[in-house]
Amino acid sequence: MMEKQEFVYAMRISKLAENDYFIDYPFEGMAINASAETLNEAVELAKSSLEFTLFDLYEAKEPFPEMAEQALADLEKGKGANQYITLIATNLTAILKRFSEEPVKRMVSIKKYQDFYLKNNDISISKYVQEKIDQDIQRT
Repeated sequence: MMEKQEFVYAMRISKLAENDYFIDYPFEGMAINASAETLNEAVELAKSSLEFTLFDLYEAKEPFPEMAEQALADLEKGKGANQYITLIATNLTAILKRFSEEPVKRMVSIKKYQDFYLKNNDISISKYVQEKIDQDIQRT
């Protein structure tokens, strides 16, 4: 049955600075990324965005992106000094349970979903950016 389908994707974690993480899925068909002050926030946001994207593909009856094994090997070889590669797994049953309870429009963009997620989890990007600007000003 299709609903039991498992998904495993490579996630690249980049530590840009103290309290500044950027996460993406760096392969064809996955234009998803997230940034946050903590690693946990960034991973949760990236995983939620991944699941939302897969749900949207499911609703549109479009094929799910596949990650070739060679892509993972290439990521490991090409990672930078402050980058880490990890695998993140989910399954269609969990995705459908999470997103089917609320009406979701297919035209919702990842950016709109990220804004929704940030608001519902009390994460303030503008506060974070302002704190970074204040820190930079204090350094000069």
